[in-house]
Amino acid sequence: MIQATLLAFLTAAAPAGAPSARVLLKPAAAADPSCRATRVDQLVAVPLFSPTSAQCPVANVAGDVIVLRELAEALEVGHMSRSPNTAAPAKKPDMDFTPALDRLITSRLIVQEAREMRLDADPQFGTAIDEFKASRLRSTLQQIAVKGVKPDAAEVERLYRDAVREFKVKSVLLEKEDAAKQFEAALQGKQDFDALAKKFVAEKKAKGGGKAEWVPPQHMLPEVREALEKAKPGVPTGLVKLASGWAVMRVDGVRYPAKDAAARASARATSLARMEREAVRRFYQSLAKKYATIDQALLDKLDFEANGEKGFDALLQDKRPLVQIQGEKPVVVADLAFEIGSKFFHGLEAPIREHRVNRQKAESFERLLGARLFAKEAVARKLDARPEYKREVVEYERALAFGVFVDKVIKPDVKVTEDEATRYYEQHKADYTAPQMYKLDGIAFATAREAQSALDKLNAGTDFTWLRTAASEQLPLDKRTLRFDGSTVSVNSLPHGLAKALTGAGTGANRLYAASDSEVYVVRVVDQVAASPQPYVEAREKIAKQLFNEKIAQGIRDYAAKLRKVQHVDVLITRVTL
Repeated sequence: MIQATLLAFLTAAAPAGAPSARVLLKPAAAADPSCRATRVDQLVAVPLFSPTSAQCPVANVAGDVIVLRELAEALEVGHMSRSPNTAAPAKKPDMDFTPALDRLITSRLIVQEAREMRLDADPQFGTAIDEFKASRLRSTLQQIAVKGVKPDAAEVERLYRDAVREFKVKSVLLEKEDAAKQFEAALQGKQDFDALAKKFVAEKKAKGGGKAEWVPPQHMLPEVREALEKAKPGVPTGLVKLASGWAVMRVDGVRYPAKDAAARASARATSLARMEREAVRRFYQSLAKKYATIDQALLDKLDFEANGEKGFDALLQDKRPLVQIQGEKPVVVADLAFEIGSKFFHGLEAPIREHRVNRQKAESFERLLGARLFAKEAVARKLDARPEYKREVVEYERALAFGVFVDKVIKPDVKVTEDEATRYYEQHKADYTAPQMYKLDGIAFATAREAQSALDKLNAGTDFTWLRTAASEQLPLDKRTLRFDGSTVSVNSLPHGLAKALTGAGTGANRLYAASDSEVYVVRVVDQVAASPQPYVEAREKIAKQLFNEKIAQGIRDYAAKLRKVQHVDVLITRVTL
């Protein structure tokens, strides 16, 4: 949250960066040995986005130097945060870098003031810094441990085939339980599945029963897929309970599509994640062997549930050593008890009664010992001497100091009155009109013919969920541009053609939408909310938060303006040309 506070302040309305931009600096900037500059008239020139110029100073704030890398990052973040649908600004002779640089200068002045006020002397501040350092060193060691690790080829192939396997399925859906039981009994009486399906459909006791169709796994309900994976080819499944009734299916074939880039990438990612976890665990075990002597007998007999909370409290005071670490203080029983207790935020009475505490022993022990061993190895490898690590720590300390200053100095004086909020609402009513909202579901097809056929079936009464499971010729997920995840979306966020197709569609209506000739959707309106003005009482919290944040930002600027009058600030950058 604290880092986000500083990041939001630094990148607010930042101008977009340009890779080919060139920076003109005062000659004094080139005095820095790390600044490789080219003289241009009375100035020096360096590229904006280049490692060779990253350390060139662009401003000196009371002895605290802001380098070009920091300015470039602020400009680049502003570029990345711009909406992808927003057109890039017209190319100009010069880039206006001053707002971004002013925010950097303001942040340094605020951080210096926080240190002057000794806000960084709070023990919690030091604890946060220590935790950040340990986290970054541990992360660096983990990256070293997994370097060169690759997915297991056999596992990738198995995961891929499981993911893309298609079943050729003949199915019937029975909406009423008594009909489902009759169908099941008839099957158990050795009656023919095809004949039964035809009979029950004719008697309007069931739906489906047509020819077997290929069904991709991504279109199956979880319970349907589970039943098909267990089914024997040619043998009908038992009753499968669905939200819309009971299904009985028969697998008439299995095939594996030759190509599905998304599924193969997912399989590779899953396998790689497992291989990396194993690599990190092997690294941990090597460190334990190198540095630690574990009292396994003591560890095995520790019972963190014996005698309830009273017994656990006793273990929190237990100083018996569990692990001796070379050159370090040992890990004691109390350390492990504390680590386990930290997993239960609402007390230990219920977890102990439900025997959930001892389950945490092995994982907590490895996490506790791993943190100690990784920290020791990081020091041995001098990872804390790396320039990139030092820079990350400095940046985190600044962000932390900035956040503490805002919390303790700026925020207490910030208030938003009801009159201010209502006045803002009246002035910006158009911004608080809720658009038409939809909750949609959809089935994608490769042809308009298949989509129209599906729409006709829906309009004739076929269940939507069942059709999505059974319909053939559905478009693979990686070829779809629309996703239906059950969320409620604004009409303004929909493609224009889809929004137009939904005009006048009520809840439960089905519509066709062609994203292209080879991507046609049957879209169902699950629910909708008509466009309406948002009452003040509903907009009030959002408005208050916005005004509060604006006042905080203004408070920061005002405070920094006072500091700037008494602190020496030397700006060394003069222009950024495109």
